[in-house]
Amino acid sequence: MNHVVRERRLINIWIVRASVTLCFTSILIGLLLFFIHGSQMPTTPAGSLAHIVHGIFQHGRAWHVSGFLDAGLVVLLLTPMVRLLAGVYVSLRMRDWLYAIIGVIVVALVVTGLIAGQHGL
Repeated sequence: MNHVVRERRLINIWIVRASVTLCFTSILIGLLLFFIHGSQMPTTPAGSLAHIVHGIFQHGRAWHVSGFLDAGLVVLLLTPMVRLLAGVYVSLRMRDWLYAIIGVIVVALVVTGLIAGQHGL
């Protein structure tokens, strides 16, 4: 197997394992808190991504159900972006300029879409 393919596969495996572990752990803690404190109903995250992340930290410090459930979902949603950035990194490291440029263009499109969605464009 080619060294580049092996390195990309290894990085992707570790990213997916880490994100699934973080997501599972966070959601499990949120569910356990929900069952322990049955009166705490999770809230639905709304607003900009910065507002949601701020809410995750605020609710997480207070050991509120929503902080952990939302954190798990945000980790799950951002996993493909992290994998894309890792692919760009490996392509740049291996001097595979075509894939690096394609990856940077895709990252720019995703970030542009995220920014446009945050501002309602």
